[in-house]
Parts: sequence; structure tokens; C-alpha cells
Amino acid sequence: MAKGTGSLPAPAIPALLFLPSRHSPGSQRSEQHGGGERAAAAARRSRSGGAVAEGPPRCRCCCRSVPGGRCCGRRTLRSGSTARDEASMGRTLVELFYDVISPYSWLAFEALCRYRHIWNIELRFRPAFLGGIMQQTGNKPPAMLPKRGEYLLKDMKRMAKYYQVPLRMSPDAFQHIMGTSSLTAMRFITAIDMTNPQYLEPLSRQFWMRFWSQHEDISQPENILAIARQAGLSAELSQKALEMASSPPVKDRLKDTTTEALKHGAFGMPAVVAHYDGKPHLFFGSDRLELLGSIIGEKWLGPVPSPKL
Repeated sequence: MAKGTGSLPAPAIPALLFLPSRHSPGSQRSEQHGGGERAAAAARRSRSGGAVAEGPPRCRCCCRSVPGGRCCGRRTLRSGSTARDEASMGRTLVELFYDVISPYSWLAFEALCRYRHIWNIELRFRPAFLGGIMQQTGNKPPAMLPKRGEYLLKDMKRMAKYYQVPLRMSPDAFQHIMGTSSLTAMRFITAIDMTNPQYLEPLSRQFWMRFWSQHEDISQPENILAIARQAGLSAELSQKALEMASSPPVKDRLKDTTTEALKHGAFGMPAVVAHYDGKPHLFFGSDRLELLGSIIGEKWLGPVPSPKL
């Protein structure tokens, strides 16, 4: 499984600044040869408020030098640009609507986390409520058809190995799903998304780990707090988010995100929406990412692409 960026991004560190060196009045030759460079520097100073940025671009996540503009994790940035600038420069917005009770959502989540370093995309996580989507569309759990349930147990084991995600299917996995509501968990995740989005990725991953790898209950408050601590949240922040989870703003946000997924045509999860060529393109399931790449002009390199590519 690909490792997430569980730590908080460090504050952005300004690029190194310098002032042009002063030449002695008697050095006419230096003035002639350096005039062009000083004119260019003056133009840059006028745009940057009097200082000239020097050195390689810096990662906006960890603030280290990043030759070539490659970010260390959360996004790819060119020198001096913002995420909005990058979107305007041709990056494709890809939204992942997911619920942590969905095992296939975990596979899509990890694969897209890997591809955001390779494809020219802006990946946006959209926590939503699968139960609401199933109810609104009249969809039924696949395990309600016994033969399909038998197949899915085998399929998930193969897919977990193929995607290199530590998802473990127990014989009673579907009973486990049917007996668990993800509503409180998704409201908690939504509260974190609204207040401290830097924790959204590691927190979501921990919920999947607890439910699908360790087969623990994710609906009880004490378990949710334990999951949050494992994801790196402080006890104070976790408790505050748990209290927020039952507030109208958080409930409305989760409801609105779920409604947005429905408007895109979602009937289950994961629902991946790529905003390309002036319109949204919906892809259902974790096994449609190759088709996603084809639509947006990117090459699919398998579920675990080489980080060197």
C-alpha cells in the first residue's frame, strides 16, 4: 500500500531573496556588461515588490527545494504558482466521492493517491454517504444476490493483492457491512475536511484500515477517537471534531456532497468524476481508472506505478 502524507504540511517558507550588487562608479565596463542583467532584475523586482526570488522552486508541502517543480506529495507545483494557477495551466480536476465502508473505494483511493504524482491532475477527496446514494437510487447491496456475494469475496482478495492494499475479507464480511452504519464516521471525516483538511487523507486511510484490515467497529465514538489519534490528530482536535459531527453545518456538508455525487450520476461508490474538456466524466468503481486515464490523455501504468516514472 502506498504510504500517505500523514503529517501536517510545514508553513510555506519564502524563497531566498537577494538585492543586486552595487557597482563602483568608476567601473564603466561592469556597468555596460551588467546593464542587461540589472534591467531584468529591476523588472522582476517591480513585479515582486522590490525583491528577486532566487534558487529552485520550493515544495509547498515540505518547503524543500524541488528541482523541476515536483511536489513531495500533495500536489505538483511550479515555482511561485498556486493550485488554482495549476488548474488554469491544464491540470485535470479529479474528484473521488467515497465512503470508508466501501472496500472498492479504498482501492481507488490508494491508486489515485499514487497517480497524482504521475498524471497531470488535481486530486480532490469528497467524503460522502454511501447509504444515502443507495437509498436515493434504489440500488441494493451486491451481497443480496448470494452467488454474486460469493464471487465478490474471491474478487476482493484478488483485487487487494493486485492493488497492494492490505484489505482482508472475512467470510462474514458482508454481514459485517450490513450491521455497521458509516454515517457517524463520514460526518466525523467531513468535520475534519472542513476544519483541518491536511488530515483528511491519513484519517480516511485509518478508517479503512480499522474496518477492512482489522475488522473493528467504526461506528462507536470511542473507536472513532482512537482512529483519529492513530491518524495523527491530537485528543483535543479529535474531540472537537466528534462534537462537530452532529452539528447542522457538518450534516449539511455531507448531505450536499452526497447530493453532488448523485447529480453527477453516482449510484454507488467509488464514484470518480474527472472534469475534462469542459464537462464532468463519471467513472464507477476502482477498475475504471485505466479508462479514466484514456479519457484525460494520461497513460495507465498499472495499480502500482513506479515512482520514477
